[in-house]
Amino acid sequence: MKNNRSARAKKLHYVWIAAALLILFGFSCKGAFGTTYDFMNLKSNIKCIVPLVVLEDGANDTSTIYTNSTSARITINATSTPSTYNYSLNVVNNGANIEEVRLECFGSENVGRVNATMLLHDNVTSRTQITISGGTVNQTNEYYNLTGNATIHLGIQDLVESEEGTTILHVYLRIKTLNTSTYDRYVITFEFT
Repeated sequence: MKNNRSARAKKLHYVWIAAALLILFGFSCKGAFGTTYDFMNLKSNIKCIVPLVVLEDGANDTSTIYTNSTSARITINATSTPSTYNYSLNVVNNGANIEEVRLECFGSENVGRVNATMLLHDNVTSRTQITISGGTVNQTNEYYNLTGNATIHLGIQDLVESEEGTTILHVYLRIKTLNTSTYDRYVITFEFT
């Protein structure tokens, strides 16, 4: 009889636990199936601004353009014979203002194996921006004037490798409105394989 009572007490204990769990489950589901009394509708007064200066693939078809046309990767197979790619990347000014642009190197890997000159040009005038020679990266820090509603090109001249491998050059395209101190920087990565 004692075993019968303890078995009965265990069953009653399990019934209470099951009932408590069902009640808790019922209350937790009530919120999920209930009515919504409060809601919030957010509207932004700020619109997405499309940049006035954008990057486009050049005629040499050596570049990959990334998000919002504000970053790019230029991949070129360097050889032991000097090569020139005058139209690696296009820089397009869709605005009316003159923008000053220049290239600024902020990192490099394995530059001792290649020599090259990077410049900005419009088929008439050009300005050298970066040279790689003898394992050293030199930059001129000179601005090139990108007139309103115009396109200029990023060219790579005399690209030659001295040994097999991969060279990476990370640069910013600094874009500054004429006679101002504010600027944008677009990331461009050169990969010479």
